[in-house]
Amino acid sequence: MVASAQPLHYASAMRQILMMPLLLLPGLAQAVICKTVDADGVVSYTDVPVEECRTPVKLPDYSRYTPRPIERPASPPPDEPSAASEPAFAGYQSIQFVEPAAEGTVRSNEGKVPVSIALEPPLQAGHLVRLYVDGEAVRGSFSGVDIELSGIERGTHRLRADVVDASGKKLIGSSDVSFTLRQVGLYDGAAGPTPRPPVVRPPGR
Repeated sequence: MVASAQPLHYASAMRQILMMPLLLLPGLAQAVICKTVDADGVVSYTDVPVEECRTPVKLPDYSRYTPRPIERPASPPPDEPSAASEPAFAGYQSIQFVEPAAEGTVRSNEGKVPVSIALEPPLQAGHLVRLYVDGEAVRGSFSGVDIELSGIERGTHRLRADVVDASGKKLIGSSDVSFTLRQVGLYDGAAGPTPRPPVVRPPGR
């Protein structure tokens, strides 16, 4: 009896070894792993339909591994100009004429008058200078503070300047300055010969 049991025990053991991989797999559809014990006490496992198994084996959940997502460094934001590098324009503080000088004289036969303006802070980009002669606006606007007027008639005139932005809004205005335009004549100052003094004769001659 013992001799005949050895082949059966060996066959059962081999079947257990072959069935072990099934224990590591999730349950098959409509089937379970069933544990059976024969008359000799040999335990075996096999997959059978669920309705044919009295002692189903409950398998542990198989391990699952979810790879951790790779964290990529965030792209640095684009460089933005620093507000400290370009201070905001706070407005003009002063404006005055350097030329022509107040109550000065300009000599020109062509009616040309050089104009130079001292502006603090300097003229900003997009701002323009407008000139007025005797209250009348000079045609056009100027993108600099060194200007030459032409066509000015001889005599005394009043000159004024405004600084405006691109929309024409006045930002600062100067006071009026008076000057006199004179044409250079034959006996006008250093331009002509020095007049000879009158001759004084002694009495009786």
